[in-house]
Amino acid sequence: MLLYLVSEDERRVWVAALAHETMYAYVANTGKFHDNNALRNDYYMERWFTYEAIGPAEARRLIDEGVGTLDDDDHTDALAQWRSDPKPLDPVDVLSIAAGYYR
Repeated sequence: MLLYLVSEDERRVWVAALAHETMYAYVANTGKFHDNNALRNDYYMERWFTYEAIGPAEARRLIDEGVGTLDDDDHTDALAQWRSDPKPLDPVDVLSIAAGYYR
């Protein structure tokens, strides 16, 4: 599992984890990582965002700073979907797994 800071211009948008071609994004509103197919498509095809490889300690710092927080009024549908996600990933698990891959 590889970790990335996903940015749009200078704005830090997501802490993301890539595992077996599935991209997960940390959503601060839920406190979990969720499958984000749109972000996966951007990573592999579109590249509207910038992806900077980071380690688990940096990911934890960014999560603690609130990267991945969405406005409830602007992202109502996406947040409702993520809040009802039956299989979110806990950040502790994601960062632990990523530690084994970090160089």
